Amino acid sequence: MDWVILSPQQYMTYIACWAVFCLVAVGILVKDRANLRIELSHYRRFLFIPWKLLVFIPAFLFVTFAGRFTDDETWDVMSGGGMSLLTFLTAPWVLGLFYQTLKGWRPKRYMVVAFALCLFSSSWFYDIYLLWRDGEYTSRWFGNLLLSPTIYVAAGLLWNLEVGPNGRVTLSLLRTNWPEPPVNRNFWPLVWVSIPLVLVAVFVLTAYVRWHI
Repeated sequence: MDWVILSPQQYMTYIACWAVFCLVAVGILVKDRANLRIELSHYRRFLFIPWKLLVFIPAFLFVTFAGRFTDDETWDVMSGGGMSLLTFLTAPWVLGLFYQTLKGWRPKRYMVVAFALCLFSSSWFYDIYLLWRDGEYTSRWFGNLLLSPTIYVAAGLLWNLEVGPNGRVTLSLLRTNWPEPPVNRNFWPLVWVSIPLVLVAVFVLTAYVRWHI
């Protein structure tokens, strides 16, 4: 999926459009910073639960260093590690923003924030880093734009898994008090539900490159 090649002017227009979109999202966050300060405090405690970190660390190490064993010249320590870290830090919150905005629990402007965070973390960070590294826009931008959000959503769902009050597996983002940390932080009931989400991410990461080990 490297075949979508634009002219230099078209690339500049594309960069300008997504940069403005991201700046609008930043403006929304700055405007609402007083309310978000409390929410993000809850979110930090929600995210830095031991089992989530134990899942993230090996995934981070793989995505950061595995690129040297593939034919993908864009997959290096910075692009892999940066996207992995951004995904962990933002994907669970972004999925919660999507859900709460669709439910009407949050102003519609947060849909802009959710899309901007999702696309910057899974695509535009990759694009701008490679533009800085190589001096030209990567020909892999379109394939990455199509594939990486799949990993992003799978990761966001994974780190929103929890055991509900009835003992059943559910998603934290469905709670009205999300993103407060879950009461039950046990990971073992979540293992079987998490495996398909992990496999989705692994498939997308490994199936579209050639490996040389």
